Amino acid sequence: MREIGKNKFSVHGDVEISEISNGIYRISGFDDAFGITFNQFLIDDEQPTLIHTGPFGMYKKIEEKVKEVIPLQKLTYVAFLHFESDEWGGMAFLDSANARLVCSDLSSKLNLTGWYNIPVDHISFWDNENLKTGKRIFKFIMTPHIHHWDSMMIFEETTKSLFPSDLFIQPGNNKSVIEEDLSDKMLALYRGAGIFASEGPKTNI
Repeated sequence: MREIGKNKFSVHGDVEISEISNGIYRISGFDDAFGITFNQFLIDDEQPTLIHTGPFGMYKKIEEKVKEVIPLQKLTYVAFLHFESDEWGGMAFLDSANARLVCSDLSSKLNLTGWYNIPVDHISFWDNENLKTGKRIFKFIMTPHIHHWDSMMIFEETTKSLFPSDLFIQPGNNKSVIEEDLSDKMLALYRGAGIFASEGPKTNI
């Protein structure tokens, strides 16, 4: 029997932070129910940016990791790459930080209108528009229907870093830098989760 009101995400273990490039940090927490790791990325710059917040109930652990790098009040932008609970379930923290929400123009028009407790003061971007945060320049790449209808990716031009919209979901509790080939496991996870069809295309139409 499904327990009403139970949070489906179950990150019980520690949340970890690792610097994967100069000033770019991965914050990660393993979900033992789904067998995947939720990743957020903190980019330390003159105007620090956090990509994704994690699901509701997980953000306090993420917040502590952010504060290991910068004071929380210094956080300037928080971006989510598509409208889903593991990407922005922790947005209530905006009540206590001087951060502005960043999203795709599709998310702004389709998902942030008419909802209770949604930050009205957000910034939306369209394809090839840029956000300069100091030394870094973020380019927004619209990828609608790649995972979600409002999906976008962010390309950080200084370090040539791409932040995709759940495009590379990996099973297991993986290290911050992956050197092994997880292709078969990733494809099996995508099919099992329904991200794309589990059967091959039909040719006898």
